[in-house]
Amino acid sequence: MNTGDRSTSRKILLVAPVPTHPSATGASARVRHMAYALDTLGHEVHFLHLQQPFRMDDRALHTVWGSRLHVFRSLTPASFLGRARRKLVRVIGNTLHLDLPVDSYHDPEAARYLRDLLAAHRFDAVILSYVFYSRLFDIVPAAVRKLLDTHDVFSDRFRLYREHGQANEFFSTDRGEEGKALARADTVLAIQEWDAAHFRSLTARPVAVVGHLAAVASERARERRAPVMLFVGGPMGINVHGVTWFIEQVLPAVRRDVPEAELWLAGGIGGRVRSSAPGVRRLGFVEALDDVYRQAAVVINPQQFGTGLSIKSVDALLHGRPLVTTASGARGLEDGSGVAFREAASAEDFGGYLVELLRDPAQAGALAERALVFARAYHDRNLQALADAVSAAPRGGA
Repeated sequence: MNTGDRSTSRKILLVAPVPTHPSATGASARVRHMAYALDTLGHEVHFLHLQQPFRMDDRALHTVWGSRLHVFRSLTPASFLGRARRKLVRVIGNTLHLDLPVDSYHDPEAARYLRDLLAAHRFDAVILSYVFYSRLFDIVPAAVRKLLDTHDVFSDRFRLYREHGQANEFFSTDRGEEGKALARADTVLAIQEWDAAHFRSLTARPVAVVGHLAAVASERARERRAPVMLFVGGPMGINVHGVTWFIEQVLPAVRRDVPEAELWLAGGIGGRVRSSAPGVRRLGFVEALDDVYRQAAVVINPQQFGTGLSIKSVDALLHGRPLVTTASGARGLEDGSGVAFREAASAEDFGGYLVELLRDPAQAGALAERALVFARAYHDRNLQALADAVSAAPRGGA
């Protein structure tokens, strides 16, 4: 662990329902890299994992966190009943595209576990993931700084999915309920500027923009690559929708002009895409993603809609890879469009950019260099925003 400047060191508890290790989704990557960033800043970081599955292999988490790992996984009869009730509410909400109360996921047993953990440790700050867990802040002492890491906007989220013919896979609430959740925090962390503007319209609480905090590659690898187009993502419907669009609308034209071109799918996405189109290779879950990024000539993000920050686009830039994406995939990175990455407005544009980059290594290399420059500035700006947010005094006073 990094020692940093211990004169300003704080003891911080990260609380999230996703594991930091292994990191198979954008949400888990978000929490994992926030932990690394806080460690880099010299803080003592603990992690409370609010486990969801009945069974889960915790070995990777224990290896990384050791005594700083805390796991809530209640198996009492009351807990099972609570799980069943919350699952039923989620199923009904997603099926009928309903906005749910923001506290629909609240688990009183998790609150009791957190209360006992706070009593056993003198934490200076708690960073809690997602608005629908914000009620846990009710038992956090006033002297402990409370930061709500929103990850995304959840007001009327179901409407966006319905407009694109997709089932709402996650959670949707209304503006009043989301505002109630934000008010429980000392500071709200938004993952991009658009989200921050939305949250400021709902609450008087300070809102800080803290984007994705993964480390930046030291330099761009310069070897010539095979014509591999890489997509990294989980099995969520929004990814399946975008990749299916790419395979059907873009890939045939690319392979017509670059016959040896392949699309590599890394992560859970490969198991959800049913296409048998030629040139598609499914890698499954990859632990050493850095190696896969190094092999890719171009990274793609063909997402057609979404909210929040597209972490997969940020990761491509942080790895110093040429990126081609859509307007949706460029959310939160708009100032890099046309400079640090290519933003396609149509399937024809998407394919055209890819063919250019696959055929011209010099052009791809220049774009990769600009991606790294952009990524370094992006990382430094967001790391400073996190440092400022953590160091401020709690609203309740010391």
